Amino acid sequence: MENKNYKQISVKNIKDNMIIASDIFDYEGNRLLAKGFKITSGLRVRRLLNQHNIWFVKVLKEDEDIPSPEDNMTEKENIETLKMRKAAFQINKNRVLLKESLDRFIMGEKVKPEEIENMIKDTIKLFKNDINIFQIMQNVKDADDITYAHCQNVFLISYSIGEWMELNEEDLKELALAGMLIDIGKTKVDENVLNKERELVYDEFVEIKKHSIYSYEIIKDYEFINDRVKKAVLHHHERIDGSGYPLGLRGKRIPLFARIVAIADVYNALISDRPYRGKKTPFEAIRVLETEYMDKLDTSILYLFLRKIAENYIGQSILLNNKKEATIIFIPKHHLARPIIRMKDDNSILDLSQKENIHLDIIEFL
Repeated sequence: MENKNYKQISVKNIKDNMIIASDIFDYEGNRLLAKGFKITSGLRVRRLLNQHNIWFVKVLKEDEDIPSPEDNMTEKENIETLKMRKAAFQINKNRVLLKESLDRFIMGEKVKPEEIENMIKDTIKLFKNDINIFQIMQNVKDADDITYAHCQNVFLISYSIGEWMELNEEDLKELALAGMLIDIGKTKVDENVLNKERELVYDEFVEIKKHSIYSYEIIKDYEFINDRVKKAVLHHHERIDGSGYPLGLRGKRIPLFARIVAIADVYNALISDRPYRGKKTPFEAIRVLETEYMDKLDTSILYLFLRKIAENYIGQSILLNNKKEATIIFIPKHHLARPIIRMKDDNSILDLSQKENIHLDIIEFL
């Protein structure tokens, strides 16, 4: 019988000084870590592997106290992990197809309705499989192209909001399509402006604001895209208080789909890396939406979104700013951005909304 000198462990159990027992490759065949690599920062390696949807690794058996997946996961948890990994792979695959289709839109080439419909159907299947889309989005690898990744995520988030609002299936498909198309006009904006790492000057901001009009112009002549979708694309940066663009519409004069997509757009921008800042955690994003957007976004939809989005992270493993790991176990209704957590080292329960815990913040999702 083979005498194995390695042990397979869950990525979340990776620690400093472990040694990788076999090469680790991503789904495209690129080597991420070589056999014999000694881990000097467990946190950095966990983050790398999570981004590439890798959940288990082999390490040398010098660390006998490391629990294997079979030791610390139930059969149900193992099945859920595999489902999450498969779904994350599908999202990455769909992103490539999305880019190909959107590129044809941008070039003015013919795009077949069934091509878009099939892409939407394939992605929507994820929702039918009882998959937590929001936890997957935290672990799906960062895309090289911000615009296409953003379009896909806004598609997913918009569809989720529509489901929570109990929209019918046809509305959901149209809403998803609107989310998919909102930012294709950014391909016509100067890349130096899009990728600028400092605050935009007035003229640059004016240029950025044109992207919603550019997006509309790209899709306006496609007959299979209806007016509700086109108007959502054009008006997704309008704001309830009239401070948005391109027309400065107020309140209910902003089309419903545009009001929904606006929330998805802002939320995903907050939780994504940008040239001028790092990404925020979902709970940091919730706090920003609660404090800075209540007079700008449709509050009836926003309150529903904030409550539901927070609930989606129950059970999520997190890292605190004191370098300790915990699990989210409950979301207080009046403190959505400050969940109740269970510490992994001693199973103690902490309510982050309490004054004595105000110094603690979630800095990373594991």
